[in-house]
Amino acid sequence: MHGARVVTVSHPGQHAGVDADAAVTAVPGCTVVVRTADCAPLVLEGHHSVAVVHAGWRGLVAGVVAEAVAALRAGGDDVRVAHLGPCIRPGCYEFSEPELSVVADQLGPSVRSSTAWGTPALDLPTAVALALQAVGVPDLRDESGCTACDRRWFSHRARAEAERVATVAWLAES
Repeated sequence: MHGARVVTVSHPGQHAGVDADAAVTAVPGCTVVVRTADCAPLVLEGHHSVAVVHAGWRGLVAGVVAEAVAALRAGGDDVRVAHLGPCIRPGCYEFSEPELSVVADQLGPSVRSSTAWGTPALDLPTAVALALQAVGVPDLRDESGCTACDRRWFSHRARAEAERVATVAWLAES
């Protein structure tokens, strides 16, 4: 969707196929999923809940990270750690100046970067980290790579691939 809509899943199958950019659950056995190609997939791990977030630049500007964290907190939990999945990295993410200014105005100048060939770029992982810090989540684990550089993941921007990566999270049944 590239927005800030978050759904709360309270039973398996609820909201299946619904267009949203984040899903949260505190119910063991419920699976939450987002699909991405170059946008950042984010898993928010709580003490007794979990959320998945599709964080592209439009969603970040719209506040999807804050909305997902708020939904998790509304359920009486808080984020212990956030995990960033594979997304496009600044060396490959050429970005137009007007949109880059919108993101920088919202999240701060450190989202500005350069591509490997010297053109303006968006540092999407930094943008996600800043959005998390703004809502009091300091622990972001980023152990993935660039969707454009690494063919293990799909990239719409680099290769015009229609496929998507699914980021799936759930709470184990006790």
